[in-house]
Amino acid sequence: MSDDLEAWKTQKESKHAVHHVESPFGGGTVAGRKEMEVHRMSDRLSEKARRDLVQAKMAALAKSIIDTEREYFIKTLWQLDLTQEERADLMKLLREQGIVHLLPGPGEENGESRKGGATYMAIRKYHIIPGTGEEFLHRVQAGFVPIISRIPGFIAYDALQVGNDQIISISVFDTPLGVIESTPRALQWVQENIAGLIQGMPEVMAGQVGASSELDRVYGKARRKLFRRS
Repeated sequence: MSDDLEAWKTQKESKHAVHHVESPFGGGTVAGRKEMEVHRMSDRLSEKARRDLVQAKMAALAKSIIDTEREYFIKTLWQLDLTQEERADLMKLLREQGIVHLLPGPGEENGESRKGGATYMAIRKYHIIPGTGEEFLHRVQAGFVPIISRIPGFIAYDALQVGNDQIISISVFDTPLGVIESTPRALQWVQENIAGLIQGMPEVMAGQVGASSELDRVYGKARRKLFRRS
């Protein structure tokens, strides 16, 4: 009887060990791969929940007629890490209802006062045809800079060539509205003026500046005035 019990224990331990052996495909242990899959599934569910919440808040905002309620929905939406398309949809809704002025000002996204002096930045990365960088930048300077410099809240715009086949542009605003508005304008201008120089779609990143050496933004304000004179 004791021999049978010992054999059963040995068999059970062997089965348990099988689930923790290294994978022949280099993916770690079976248990480790299962844990990674659970995390990926959780991330997908979290993103779906975020999208569903965005849609629900957008629908509620569209039906609301009270400004204080609208401000709540707008502030909540802004804190949900909106995608480029979602931001464009929000701006469209605000324009249609004539409530763009309710969009949180600098530093107000988390209930702070307007004295926060927050700054917002959009960074775009373009993959260009090798050797066309100089022409790309020339067209941007002559055609797009005058457009973006007139967007409300504009502080600065810079573009630089990286290597032989990339252009990076940085747009800076003192309000999230400027970042939102600059995105469709940049896309339209690129499609109409320099599409032949670009390979694929540009990569766009945007957000609030969290650290800076320019605490009072004097340099930014000076540049904004300089651009607007031209």
